[in-house]
Amino acid sequence: MPTDSPNEFVIASTVRTAIVQDLADSPTTTDELLSGISASSTAVYDALSALEERGIARDVGDRWALTAQGQIAADSIEVWQGTESFLATDPEYWQTHRVDVIPDPFRRRLPELGDYEVYRDGPGEPNRAEQIAVSRMAAADAPDITTPFYSLNHQRNVPDTPETRMLVTREATDISVQRYRDGHREEVEDLPAVQMRLTRCQFATVVGDEFVLFGLPTVDAAEPTLSDTSATLVSETEAAVEWGKELFEYLWERSDPMEPYMVEHHADVL
Repeated sequence: MPTDSPNEFVIASTVRTAIVQDLADSPTTTDELLSGISASSTAVYDALSALEERGIARDVGDRWALTAQGQIAADSIEVWQGTESFLATDPEYWQTHRVDVIPDPFRRRLPELGDYEVYRDGPGEPNRAEQIAVSRMAAADAPDITTPFYSLNHQRNVPDTPETRMLVTREATDISVQRYRDGHREEVEDLPAVQMRLTRCQFATVVGDEFVLFGLPTVDAAEPTLSDTSATLVSETEAAVEWGKELFEYLWERSDPMEPYMVEHHADVL
């Protein structure tokens, strides 16, 4: 039974998909379609006829063009293909990690990151994921950082500048203070210049001028925490950096000041 969905109708045929993608850029002649698509002339003519019948494409004299329905279908196909390509880069990562911790508007935009690489811990490099995150963060001039866990290694490598911003969870703050009480830290405020606020998010990000990286909790975790990171995703595309900056601003605007929390819960160390 023929589908009522124009999207499904188009992507059910590679020839129809190719035609719609060509027409999405501009009206095109039949000869141009025949020469540009890897299919027989019969298949192209049949596809054009079917697309016209379904109201997806129309004959405008010497050229073919998309209808409004066809253009919308073409746009959605492009998004779908981008998503497929994004997931195909590293399917295992998206099968073993949680994305429900990312705010909905930004989770839906994940394919915008484009190209990326996942760095994992391995037998010969047990701390590779952390090393990548720390080295990237340390080399950045003034990164925006989000962390739901405490790590002395991370803390020692945060660029201590007034432009650096850092979002930490209450749990990570409590652990950090307790480390000071136990004598494992010399100062409560190891990063006096950094702008620091409290967040509730349970994933880690570092956003620099030319990269964004993040770590997500695994699907096996009982709670969405990042006490032990074993994979770091890094993207260097312009779209990824923009995504990371917008995400951080979203979290920063919804964060809480650090001082009132410290006064209420850790006044003894101030």
